[in-house]
Amino acid sequence: MAKLIVNGKVIGEVEGGTKLGDLHHEIEKAGIEFGCTDGQCGVCVCTVKRGLECLEEPSEAEEETLWRIGEYEENRRLTCQLVVKNGACDIIELESED
Repeated sequence: MAKLIVNGKVIGEVEGGTKLGDLHHEIEKAGIEFGCTDGQCGVCVCTVKRGLECLEEPSEAEEETLWRIGEYEENRRLTCQLVVKNGACDIIELESED
């Protein structure tokens, strides 16, 4: 289990295998907006401040969207596409641009 922190707000504990897009209602309350939740629009782009190693690698579809919207840095990801690795770490911290 990892503690999920979004824009400084603790969302709660997330288990390995959790897709953060499934928590979009809670994450939106902390300030990361969602659009499509399937990785196509790029609205939910965030910076992974801590715990990048705790997350599965981006899918080809996520990489294509990130490239299309001009996000090339490894720690810039689509929140809706983030999946927590099993037994990965203690803290995952995300931050939006706003």
